[in-house]
Amino acid sequence: MRQSLSIVSAFLGSLLLALPAAAQPPGGGAGFGGPPRLPGPNPELARQAAAAAVKACERMGYKTMATVVDTTGQPVVAMTADPQLNKALAPESLHRARIAATFHTASSDIVDRVGTDAGVYYLIQGDARLRPAKAGGVPFGATGAIGVAGGPDGLKDEVCARAGIKAIAAKLRAGAARAPTGGAGGPAPAEDGGRKGEGE
Repeated sequence: MRQSLSIVSAFLGSLLLALPAAAQPPGGGAGFGGPPRLPGPNPELARQAAAAAVKACERMGYKTMATVVDTTGQPVVAMTADPQLNKALAPESLHRARIAATFHTASSDIVDRVGTDAGVYYLIQGDARLRPAKAGGVPFGATGAIGVAGGPDGLKDEVCARAGIKAIAAKLRAGAARAPTGGAGGPAPAEDGGRKGEGE
């Protein structure tokens, strides 16, 4: 299993560049005309979390991809259990991470809220990067999110995403203690993504 774990950040970079201009994240850096990007997840912690998420799913018998994004939804790093699955899983893992990063909560929470919260519904429907709402993503502290795709359903993917965050939770807490919390979206979210799901 260890030999098959592959870093695919370059693949996600090409995926991001292929998106239409309207789908590019706001404030995405030079050339987009937006404000400076907020600090994203530490790349090494992102790599560790993605690897832990993929391995958690492998232990359950699923080959998945885990993608970590910053607060604007830009990919930081991704890892997969099988490079041959890159093309199939990259869009979904990125999509789920972006939902969690946008709303600062588990993407499964947003799936539940779409049917009851008109504000959330219109935010999802108005952004091609976020619709449809799907489970599988959780916040990466206050600096982004991690999304997983490839399991039999989104809730099982989300269990693996939380396992990735749990693997680095102590380091995330240490980093949060040295930095201001909250930001524009309010208090920093819990490391586990705010929801307990299957397998816990």
